[in-house]
Amino acid sequence: MKIRSASLLPMLVLLALLSPRASAADRTLCVYDPIGRAGDYYRIMEEFSLAAAGWGVNLTLKAYTDEETASRDYDAGHCDGVLATGVRLQRYNRFPSTLEAMGALPTYEHLRSMVDAMARYPSAAARLRLGDHQTVGFIPVGAAYLFLRDRSRDTVSELAGLRVATMDYDKASPVMVDRVGAIRVSADLGSLGPKFNNGDVDACYMSAGGYRPFELSRGLEPSGGILRYPLAQATLQLLVRAPRFPDDFAGKSLTWFSEHFDDGLGLVRAVEADIPAKYWVDVPPARVAEFDELFLQTRLRLRDDHKAYDTHMLSAMRKLRCSMDARRPECAEALE
Repeated sequence: MKIRSASLLPMLVLLALLSPRASAADRTLCVYDPIGRAGDYYRIMEEFSLAAAGWGVNLTLKAYTDEETASRDYDAGHCDGVLATGVRLQRYNRFPSTLEAMGALPTYEHLRSMVDAMARYPSAAARLRLGDHQTVGFIPVGAAYLFLRDRSRDTVSELAGLRVATMDYDKASPVMVDRVGAIRVSADLGSLGPKFNNGDVDACYMSAGGYRPFELSRGLEPSGGILRYPLAQATLQLLVRAPRFPDDFAGKSLTWFSEHFDDGLGLVRAVEADIPAKYWVDVPPARVAEFDELFLQTRLRLRDDHKAYDTHMLSAMRKLRCSMDARRPECAEALE
């Protein structure tokens, strides 16, 4: 007996509804990259979107060269997720943004360990969600260094009186600037380079990736330098509205970014190597403890007085630092 073709129609419709393509969710990400669609971080997100398609999520990427605009569009619901710096996203959840705490992660290996831990341990991953907002990925974009017009000012005490460009939305740097007795000068990404290069400020802080775009060599000449001691580890973080994604999306995403950590780190290494060696200033070993104490006191104040840093993240990073170097003075006291 032949089956009439019309009788197959309900079955074909059912199979179509159950197919991966039909069940996939269509979502949009606002992606900040200073270069836009041609940028390396946008490229990483294109690779991520290919992986996400295999998890049942079809991602449409919207490129932004202005981070604040990308963040505002996420606020307005124009996208289901946003890629932006941790400091920009700190208002959503202090736990992931505290990864960028002042002096908390001295090396890229420290940062790698923390990113791996948040992908591996459910207890850590659980703290990445607050309300509907969930952080599901981290890309290293480079340590933030202090750029100085006068390279001889390489100790904590010698920073007193310097005019330091300070980002309006960053809660940490004003506290550190005040603590050393320097003078805060309000700035944003658009004005930081000109202020440093024109001598309106004596110092600014930025990752090596900003050296060429902001033409900071102009401000470093003739006697400037870059202190080769990280103020903080800058990251791009992927924040999403969790209810808009499958339950297992966050775990898969965190694992993907952890496994691709070296993609971002390779970009960082390249731009740092591109800076002429003559500009780098190594902090004398005898002075390292001064900077570590400055960073510690800054973190404690931001945790206790400003409620800007998360206690659990600070504690986890202290344990990591001490596990990698038990001789650090802070390891004798559990202040964090």
